[in-house]
Amino acid sequence: MRFILVEGPEQFKPEYWNRVAAVFTTGQAWQFKSYKWREPQDLFQHVLGIYVGWKGDTVPPIIKSWGHGIATCEIDRWRGGGGGGDAAARFRDKEIVEKIWRDIELSMRSKGWKRDAAPVKI
Repeated sequence: MRFILVEGPEQFKPEYWNRVAAVFTTGQAWQFKSYKWREPQDLFQHVLGIYVGWKGDTVPPIIKSWGHGIATCEIDRWRGGGGGGDAAARFRDKEIVEKIWRDIELSMRSKGWKRDAAPVKI
């Protein structure tokens, strides 16, 4: 299956919303002002949300208030300097990417996606 990543839905046709697999969020509600579902609670009932934050930081309370439709991931901060710990931290990045794709695939299956077709309505 081919995925198209877009920065925002400004050029979306109405039928495109049935093909949205996930929305990455920074935790700012204003980012949804041009979406079909403008309220985060509504959006994340229809589409998987993904929030990526720093390991050790708490997930912003606003993200938690938007409901269970948001997957959260924590990545290690880049420390620089080329020490051995940096390589280990970057290795974990691959695990996070795999987790994100796994979450997207599970969400798509639960919403009726097939190998060759999007659901009729999300």
